[in-house]
This record gives sequence, C-alpha cells and structure tokens, in this order.
Amino acid sequence: MQPDQRIITRSPRVMRIIVGVRLSIRILSHVPAPWVPYGELMRIDKPTGIYLFYFPHLFGTLYAASLRRSEISSQDLLKINIILLAGTVFMRAAACAWNDNMDRGYDRQVRRCRFRPLARGALTPLQGHIFTGAMTVSALAFLYQLPTDCTLISIPSIALLVLYPFAKRFTDFPQLILGFQVAIGFFLGMAAVGYDFRTTTSTLWQALISFYLANICWTVVYDTVYAQQDVEDDAKAGVRSMAVRFKNGPRALLTLVAVLQVSCLACTGVFRSMSAGYFTIACGGTLGSMLWMLMTINLKQPAEFGLSIAGGLGFELF
Repeated sequence: MQPDQRIITRSPRVMRIIVGVRLSIRILSHVPAPWVPYGELMRIDKPTGIYLFYFPHLFGTLYAASLRRSEISSQDLLKINIILLAGTVFMRAAACAWNDNMDRGYDRQVRRCRFRPLARGALTPLQGHIFTGAMTVSALAFLYQLPTDCTLISIPSIALLVLYPFAKRFTDFPQLILGFQVAIGFFLGMAAVGYDFRTTTSTLWQALISFYLANICWTVVYDTVYAQQDVEDDAKAGVRSMAVRFKNGPRALLTLVAVLQVSCLACTGVFRSMSAGYFTIACGGTLGSMLWMLMTINLKQPAEFGLSIAGGLGFELF
C-alpha cells in the first residue's frame, strides 16, 4: 500500500462534527467576508434555535384560534405567524449576541465555544453591543406591527433574556430562567391574534398556565440536553447549570421534567374538557416521544436531539 492510500477510520462523532462544520462553511460562504463574524454571532448557520424560540408563539396563535374559531381567518393567522417568525429571527440573534458578549470570558475556556467571534477576538465587545442593539431594534419593528398587548407581554421576556447569561453565575438553574422566557412566547402569540386576556375565566386561566408550564418544562429538557456536551469544561470554568448540577444522573432529571411536561399538558386538557383523542395523541404521544428520546439519545451528542424533540413538538401541537 502506498503511503497516500491510508484508510482513515472516523467515528460517528467525528463524522457529525465534519458534516456540521461543512454545513456552517457552506452557509457562511454566501456572506461577505467582513460580515462573517456577525453571521456567526447571530447563529445564521444554526437555525434550530430559531424554531425553538418560535414554536411557543405558534402554539399561542393556534390556541387562541381554537378559542375564537369564527373570528380569525387562515390568511390572518398565516400573516401573524410570518411576523412572529421574522421577529423571532432578529430577537434570537440579539439574545445570542448579548449572551456571547457577557460570556466571552467563559467561552474561551470551553472547547465548543472558544472560536465564537467575541471569544476569539474577531469582534470587539463594543461591536457586539452595537449588533445586539441593531438586532433588538429590528425585532421591535416587527413587534410594533402587532397589538399593544404584545408589547406589554414582551417586557418581562426581554428582561429575562438580559438576565439569562448572568444566571449562570449565581444559580444552578439558568435553564429555568430560559424556560420562563421562551414560554412567554405562548402568551405573546395569543395576544398577536387579538385574544383579550381580560375576558379569560378562572378555569381557562388554569388551562393557559398549565400549557405555559408545559412549555417551560420542554425548554428545560432541550437546553439541559444541549448543555451536556460542555459539562466538563463548564465545571472547570465555573459555569453553573442544571447539566453540571445533575451531571451524575442527567437521565433521571430529564425524565422527571418530561413527565412534568406531560402532566401539565394533561391538566390543560382537563381544564379545557378535551376529548380522549387529546389525551391519547397529544399527551401520550408527547410522553412516548420524549421517553424514547431520553432512553436512546447519546447525551454527549445533543445534535441527535433534533428529530426527537420535533416528534414531541408534533404531538404537543396536535
């Protein structure tokens, strides 16, 4: 065999990393060179986060539409969701930029994060703040097109986004803070289609709060899974998280949170007097999907989580 005919064996993990890097390069290759660090900062090559931020808004619009079946046309529902999705793209970019700027010192100590634009010095902290401001203003431009209640609901959401990176410094439960923030999108989605919360009965409030709590649990699960890949580096760097706190038994924790999620969905069904189909498909399907994911996923490769969480979302969306 000639020296250049060596057979190189790559593990599945290495192959996934290579595929991810190639995909990132392919997307960012269409961005002008000076803008590439900004594209990286807003995770333009990693759209999964956009979907995860957006889905609670979608849930909210559909939930409100189910309460006002004759008052919302499919065209209006589509238009509102396009506005919400576009706003989510920019708000998520602002959140990523803010988080990376506040965490740049930690990121330099974490192998997965050390080449982020602010951590490696491709952008200065000031440039990061200016970009955060620009993305926030862009997101607010879409918010301005929605009812006034949406602006009021967005205030605590923005406050929690600002708080999130600092939470890793003073609590082991930053995923909960992220969960409360992401799940607010459910109420924002309802307000976007004109739902008036002042007309909500106490029983319906119980149903809405239960669904909100289910979305919090869902966020806690996926963000804790995602954080598993950095557990060792985070512990050394002093980054606090549920993944680090429960590193010796992550599956038990995640299973408990998944069961809580389905329990909250079930409570929603009880308060709304849902049919057996809801409990069988939405609750049972979500539980089965989540438990299958937790039993089979390699927690060191959270990229595998995408298909499983999509399945759980499909059942919840039902």
